[in-house]
Amino acid sequence: MVDEFIDIEELAVRDGTLYLVATPLGNREDLSLRAKATLEGVDYIAAEDTRRAARLMSSLGIGNRIISYYEHNKHIRHAQLLEDLRQGKSIALISDAGMPCISDPGEALVRLAVEQGIPVSVIPGPSALLSAIAASGLDTTRFVFEGFIPIKGKARREYLSDIAKEARTIVFYEAPHRIRKTLSDLEANDLALRRVVVARELTKKYEEFLYFTIKEAVAYYENTTPKGEFTLVLEGRSEFLRRTGAPHDDIDDADLEKRLRDCLAEGLSVKDATDAVSEATGVARNRLYDLALKVM
Repeated sequence: MVDEFIDIEELAVRDGTLYLVATPLGNREDLSLRAKATLEGVDYIAAEDTRRAARLMSSLGIGNRIISYYEHNKHIRHAQLLEDLRQGKSIALISDAGMPCISDPGEALVRLAVEQGIPVSVIPGPSALLSAIAASGLDTTRFVFEGFIPIKGKARREYLSDIAKEARTIVFYEAPHRIRKTLSDLEANDLALRRVVVARELTKKYEEFLYFTIKEAVAYYENTTPKGEFTLVLEGRSEFLRRTGAPHDDIDDADLEKRLRDCLAEGLSVKDATDAVSEATGVARNRLYDLALKVM
């Protein structure tokens, strides 16, 4: 039987490769041996916050060169980084914490590297969104990650409206100074009874997983000052409807028929299309089966 694992000695840094290296969320012991070896072996490190990166590297005994790469200088840096990669240099890209390129400026660099045929390698590790949903107790079979909620205006209103209709579990980040407003806005969008998990300060000394309904969370933060980094996991519409037995009459036949047509067009059988749409919406299978026969 072939060994599933590779010895770390076989994972030497390759020339001309962009490495996406996950760094600790808060506990430096979460940095893997492979991540450390990569950070030591590349030609240099591109970091969102050079001061924070320097403190981490110093604590780990890594003395590599660090350059800045963040939202407001990424367009200037791209030419230099891509040229260095084409010339055979290896670069490690890191974010402030966790997996780079997830709600992170590194996404743009990776897209350019892929377009230009530059090798990209992932050194996996800590991830706030995966840690939060794993401990949420909510449905993890289907979920959607939404990054940060728009701060204001039409984009925010549309986002909150879409969240109310989203069938899957929803994961998003929020800043401590906006958490109260976000919870209140969710409550105002008829989500008061939805379950929400507030994951705070993941992997750090004061790590917390708080299990509420939206209404309970709003009340809790009326008397508690939000502190730290927040990841929220919100119960999706489908799970909420199954849990509460709430009616599904607000989904009209036209919407359901479109969903069923899309499933059938992908080659699903009537039964499988019915099951898929029922899982996504919480609508009874017998109603969907009749509609599926109608649109075939």
